[in-house]
Amino acid sequence: MPRHGAVHRALALLAAGTLWAGPAIAQADRSMLMDVAIAYVLGKSSDHRYAAVLDFSEHSSRPRFYVIDRSSEQVVQSFHVAHGIGSEGPDDDGYAETFSNVPDSETSSLGLYLTGATYISGQPGHGLSMRLHGLSESNSLAFERLIVIHGHSYMDPDLVQAQGKAGLSEGCMVFSAGDRDTVVRMLRGGALIYAVKNLESLED
Repeated sequence: MPRHGAVHRALALLAAGTLWAGPAIAQADRSMLMDVAIAYVLGKSSDHRYAAVLDFSEHSSRPRFYVIDRSSEQVVQSFHVAHGIGSEGPDDDGYAETFSNVPDSETSSLGLYLTGATYISGQPGHGLSMRLHGLSESNSLAFERLIVIHGHSYMDPDLVQAQGKAGLSEGCMVFSAGDRDTVVRMLRGGALIYAVKNLESLED
């Protein structure tokens, strides 16, 4: 998990502009990606106790949705989450490779999100759901595309383990029912979520 001190170092590097110059970016490992992503989302103004980072560089069989306590700058919980069927690569290997903001593309979108209203979905199996507002150019149509947080049986932990990868959504952030309830409880009411894939996808 990202460390408290690493987040401070990443914030300092961001402020100095160091992370955005030179070939070292391409050689940075996933730990640095997470450090910088966490630094970015914590650097955004918010009165919410929590924020989250969705690391799309990670395989879908592993937890890759990280909830961060803003005061301690620590990851407090992590969850399995689906990506869109349109984001799955040609090898169908559980990695998200393609991202877009295009309606009906069934892809996930990168960028910064703000959690919105909760509701009970009329879609079978979705249940409690939470609206998402895209704050970045790369996800500005999230609300219109009905990209939301919801639950579904294809994210059941036993099924994910048996298949070796998570199920695929239509672009939504989909969790198991139990994880969905926890995520909604922690992030409802205006929390920031930052979805990233690699250093090149990070916003400045």
